[in-house]
Amino acid sequence: MSTNEFSQERHDITREIETLILQRVARVSQKVIALEAGCSESTVSRWNDGEYQRWAQVLATLGLRVVPQDAMVVTAEYLSALETMARIGLKAEKKRPGPLGWD
Repeated sequence: MSTNEFSQERHDITREIETLILQRVARVSQKVIALEAGCSESTVSRWNDGEYQRWAQVLATLGLRVVPQDAMVVTAEYLSALETMARIGLKAEKKRPGPLGWD
């Protein structure tokens, strides 16, 4: 991967992280975040002026992602294995003879 491709990928990941953070801030509210962070609501409001983007850049640089709490995160290797098993299963299903009476 070239430096330019790496930079673009990291930029895309940074944007993805920042977008998720901003969506969640809007959903939870700045007031709740301020209470949990132990700061004023105006401080949280100022974070919209680049602070979330800075956090997102750091996370992307560290190779980390932000995902919703209910998300299931799997490795690329696991996903590839699952795709292989699904492909094999679909091939077998297509080769299966007609209804066997208990289907």
